[in-house]
Amino acid sequence: MFRYTPARMGPSRFNPFSMSRIPIRMEARRQAGAAPYIQTVKIRGPTFKSRVKSAFIFSIALYVSTSIYGKVVLEPLANFASTLPPPPEEDEEHDHDNNLFVPFPGTVKQLKPRPYKGSDPEWQEFVKFSKDRSLQNKVRDELAQFVRKVAEKHPVIMAKCGTSLKLRRCWLDVDFPYHGPPEFERSGIEISDEAVSWVTQPVDSQIVFKLRHVLWPSALVQSFWNFGKVLVVEESKSIAAKFGYNPPPPPLTIDQLMAHPPQMIKGPLPSKDGPPVTPAGPGGAGAKSVVSTATNSEITPEEELESELNQQRVAVHKHFNRAVTAFKTKLKQTWRPAPNFPPRGSILLSGMVELESTRAYLVFDVKAAWDPKAKAYDPRSLKLQLRRFQYKTQGPVA
Repeated sequence: MFRYTPARMGPSRFNPFSMSRIPIRMEARRQAGAAPYIQTVKIRGPTFKSRVKSAFIFSIALYVSTSIYGKVVLEPLANFASTLPPPPEEDEEHDHDNNLFVPFPGTVKQLKPRPYKGSDPEWQEFVKFSKDRSLQNKVRDELAQFVRKVAEKHPVIMAKCGTSLKLRRCWLDVDFPYHGPPEFERSGIEISDEAVSWVTQPVDSQIVFKLRHVLWPSALVQSFWNFGKVLVVEESKSIAAKFGYNPPPPPLTIDQLMAHPPQMIKGPLPSKDGPPVTPAGPGGAGAKSVVSTATNSEITPEEELESELNQQRVAVHKHFNRAVTAFKTKLKQTWRPAPNFPPRGSILLSGMVELESTRAYLVFDVKAAWDPKAKAYDPRSLKLQLRRFQYKTQGPVA
């Protein structure tokens, strides 16, 4: 129906200057003004009948291929597997500690606390504890004595209060929580002898809080910021002093020096007429110069190098002294140990403990968790803070 006609370049017969790419005959008709040939072409897609036929043939081919694969490959494998002995049953309490677990960051999730039921052993322990008054008094007394021992080991408290501390009174309430502490879990890859799988395991709350301290060290960042700020201020002051914008303070006059205690006055006093004069003589400048010359002649190169290194250490220490002090001060103000939740089934005690010494009274805020299983307090979740300090005898400040 169609015939391919290659395009011809060059001038046509009727117009020698025409550079048209269409065939010569069509170019001649176009130049003669004749009507061009218009042929309509209709493109038809696959019909519904052809589509059904293709789907039918594909289904038959798939069925035949699956049947052949099952008869030739899968059936012999199934027969061979049936002849093998059954595998031993795995123990439900299989120890997974030998498996290598690689946790993925960002997969730690806090679970909703599980409430206690009346049939739970934890709630049964609560009931027993609430009925035993002697055990309650014993637990309260243990906590109060623990606070006293901690206060006795604190050097600042002992320096202010004296050597003897005794328990004066305490207010400690017992609380039975309705639900256990929140639990955490994290996901990761577990590598065992049998397989490598993606599992989710529970994780201790203390590990979670310590990781948060490491990944988001807010106290350390604030301390470094304070260190850099003080260091920049010191450097700017020293640079300004070199350019004369921050001159050193003027020397003290004689009246100002006389107002200071004698320990503050070092060296000769300045005179009004001129610089201070040092007396010459056996103990004067001449003797000092002779002694220093004799001493310098006896210094070895190793001692001289060591003295230079010591001077450099002193200079560096003096340069960073204020910045390091600011860093330590800010770190003490902002650093808090990683918190931790008490174990499940713990009984909560909170209140105040008052101690008395020969000089002052001390009141502490206490929060602790007593574990009925271990018959002891959980040291990781115990919180102790000094609430009030008051001397027994007070005098006026001025």
